[in-house]
Amino acid sequence: MTTSRFARRTLMATGLVGLGGAAARAQAFPSRSVRVIVPFPPAGAADVITRLLAESVSRELGQSLVIENRTGSGGRIGTEAAVRAAPDGYTMLMGSQATNSINPELYRDSSFDPARDLVPVALVGGVGSIIYVRNSLEVRSLQDLLALARRRPGELTYGSAGNGGASHLSMALLEAMAGIRMTHVPYRGTAPATADLLAGRIDAMSDPITTALPHVMAGSVRALAVTTPRRFPALPELPTVAEAGVPGYEAVSYYGFFAPAGVPAEPLARLRAACAAAIAEPAVARRLEEQGIVRLGLNPEQFAAYVATDRARWGRVIRDANITVN
Repeated sequence: MTTSRFARRTLMATGLVGLGGAAARAQAFPSRSVRVIVPFPPAGAADVITRLLAESVSRELGQSLVIENRTGSGGRIGTEAAVRAAPDGYTMLMGSQATNSINPELYRDSSFDPARDLVPVALVGGVGSIIYVRNSLEVRSLQDLLALARRRPGELTYGSAGNGGASHLSMALLEAMAGIRMTHVPYRGTAPATADLLAGRIDAMSDPITTALPHVMAGSVRALAVTTPRRFPALPELPTVAEAGVPGYEAVSYYGFFAPAGVPAEPLARLRAACAAAIAEPAVARRLEEQGIVRLGLNPEQFAAYVATDRARWGRVIRDANITVN
């Protein structure tokens, strides 16, 4: 009788352990879909890059990736949504130079700081821009544009995705380094700015290669130079800004996955491994390269240091150009 009761208790205990193990396996991360907040509108560079990677990241995680465009305030609304999300690994942000380097220097009264409140998951890569002009403008090269700007200070106009954004600051840097003065016209995104340039309402623009390339290839705009340190393989005849007469100029935006600070080690490691594997897939790497994205080969710790250095650089540009936002 005693032996029988002992045997039953042993079997029950074994069963409970088995159930506990099964429950733990059932809850292994991720057990449901993972949300990626894109803090910019659809069809922009951040959105294009996220959607390009979504299928591969989903496959690596074994769960679907749900993309959520949370736009507004130059990327701050979506960034704050990611910062405020539960740090459980089920929310990531497609961050960029705008959200993690520029905005913290531009909006000094923000209630959050990406360096403190977000952790890097994986760096997708860096993407430069193409400086182009409307076809009807009487310039054929970057040198022509700079010469015209010097003859007519303040008369030429350039559009951007918003005051203080990357497309604005890359032109502000050009103005400072080339010693010219143009008039900045901010828009709510690069798409409306490009539409006005195509209509002849503004003269020039610095647009990420990802979104600029279709217009350049179609001949809708006249490309003058790329902002990267090396020429873009798809447009080998197009010089860099440095080659075209502004030595030392470089403006490259980065894009990468971030998660809210405080995500436990195991889910964070799982996200990092899945995103890194997806980015390294040969087919994905080719598609990223076609979009003008250059792999920088940095691990998460190096990515964090890269962001800090980039933030300091653009902070100086913002202060030197006295760029403010309302």
